[in-house]
Amino acid sequence: MIKRCLLTTIVLMVLYIIMTNSINDESFISRDNININVGKKVRMECELNNLTINENRKILWLRIEDAEIVYYSNNRIISDEHLRLSDSGTYSCQIDNNIIKLFSLNIVERPYFIIHEYSTIIRTYIGENISIICQAKGKPKPFIYWIKRIDENNQIILKNCSITSNICQLNFFNINYYYNGIYECLAKNFLGTIGRFYQIDVQFPPNVSILTNKTSYFIGDKLILECLIDANPKADIRWLYKSSYDIDHDKDLSQLFYREYFDHNHFTIDNDIWYIKQEQLNATRWKTTLFIK
Repeated sequence: MIKRCLLTTIVLMVLYIIMTNSINDESFISRDNININVGKKVRMECELNNLTINENRKILWLRIEDAEIVYYSNNRIISDEHLRLSDSGTYSCQIDNNIIKLFSLNIVERPYFIIHEYSTIIRTYIGENISIICQAKGKPKPFIYWIKRIDENNQIILKNCSITSNICQLNFFNINYYYNGIYECLAKNFLGTIGRFYQIDVQFPPNVSILTNKTSYFIGDKLILECLIDANPKADIRWLYKSSYDIDHDKDLSQLFYREYFDHNHFTIDNDIWYIKQEQLNATRWKTTLFIK
């Protein structure tokens, strides 16, 4: 058994030495460069140029990198139905220890995400730190990067991404509500691009900004009060009214507007016409307006 293994090793070494010597001068050797997707079928044909093939004279198909004998037969054409990435390499067809033709086989692969299960919504709070890992592979190695979607037609490329092998990790520190939005991880090579969406949902208490600067009015003037409210989740927005006749109690104008005195978008208190309007400006901002005339 030891003698047989030793003999096999010697034969392979001799083949490799012969092959290496033959390939040193490639100027007279025909070469095909083949790029093909993983899992596909490849066909390689050795051009014999009127050389005779018989039982005593066969074609040796060899992979040069590891001197692996692929075929030793009468066939001048070989094919592989389901290519793997490990099949990449330089192949030769030889007759009488002479290389007839070389084939540089490069197996390529579209990008794909390594982790299949992931959370699309990431909820966090103001002041916290978060990291999102995007991991993808492919051949050639894909370029991985992050973007933030502003709207359907606009986006920005994010630079705060720490890159290691096959990973692009998005890092946010001391988060605030401006980080709310849709983020997408993209991985691309020349075969194509893939993407994966994440929504960062930063939750924070309501913050009220007063838009009305005017504080003095004359009798008969129209009064318009406006406020911006930033909140996530949505806040319960109300207008409260303290009458000069009853300073100890507040009237909830929002409740009156929506329930008791609603009549053609307005209601009446103390013979004045009141009107409340609310509109949502974006996912976390609302504008509310109180009209009095």
